[in-house]
Amino acid sequence: MNISQRQLQAFLDIARLGSFTRAAERLHITQSGLSAMTRDLEKQLDCRLFDRTTRSVALTPAGAQLVPVAARVLAELEAVSDSINRISTRARQILTVGATPFIASDVLPLASASFQLQQPQISLRIRDLGRQQIQDDVANGTLDVGFGAFFKPASGLERIALADFPLALVCPVDRDGEPRRRARRIKWSDLRDMPLIGLSPDNPVQQFIEEHLRRAGRANEERPAYENIQTVLAMVEAGSGVAVLPAFVAPACTRYAVQLFILSEPEVPLCFYQITKKGRVTPDGTAALATALTAALRQKPAPR
Repeated sequence: MNISQRQLQAFLDIARLGSFTRAAERLHITQSGLSAMTRDLEKQLDCRLFDRTTRSVALTPAGAQLVPVAARVLAELEAVSDSINRISTRARQILTVGATPFIASDVLPLASASFQLQQPQISLRIRDLGRQQIQDDVANGTLDVGFGAFFKPASGLERIALADFPLALVCPVDRDGEPRRRARRIKWSDLRDMPLIGLSPDNPVQQFIEEHLRRAGRANEERPAYENIQTVLAMVEAGSGVAVLPAFVAPACTRYAVQLFILSEPEVPLCFYQITKKGRVTPDGTAALATALTAALRQKPAPR
């Protein structure tokens, strides 16, 4: 038996209207098409559902028995369809985002505030994770989108470059709060005698930085290393040394007595990416969040 929802709806319309002509009009099909649909239903049930004359259509006893069953089935199908649609709508209105801890704590709060003003119907769910976990969770669908400095493409992921940020030297300000230098740039060669601190050697960002510290003869040294960018900034503020970091740390510098100088000769860009799962429809709001995040990353620290 292969009774369709459309057949049951057609049967109920004929029964309620008492007319094949009016039922066909309501269903926007031809009367012959409706008759064929009814005959097929009767054949599947092995009974006659209507007594038809040239002037009237009346239910047979079998047809009368089918009416409440068909009505209940259609009502239950409509209810479950509405429930599924509501669940799907809610799911579409939640954007689950993965970002490295620094981005999640120091940049996304500002970006999400701007995003919510533009997209109040979308709720953000932000998870602070390591780069590899972000990639894994985007690939398995746990995350809708990930943001970070992903240095290599990964199978099954779409990687979109959002912005380039040059490497910069982070220095403490003087005790009186005045910057040590007025210039906005510093050469790599000037790092030769500076006390460097940095991120953990297994951090991909630090590994990228080490490639370029070789120009100043400072690569792969024994030096104080920390697990997260916030700790590095705090240690620079405390006078423990200076650090080479991507310039996207600028928004966080407002909370520390530090200053940024772009490293030049050469200027070295580090790319910041958005990743999504290949073949998956990009969720609503992704582009707007990427724009807000990029703007927040580019925000200049206010003068201290």
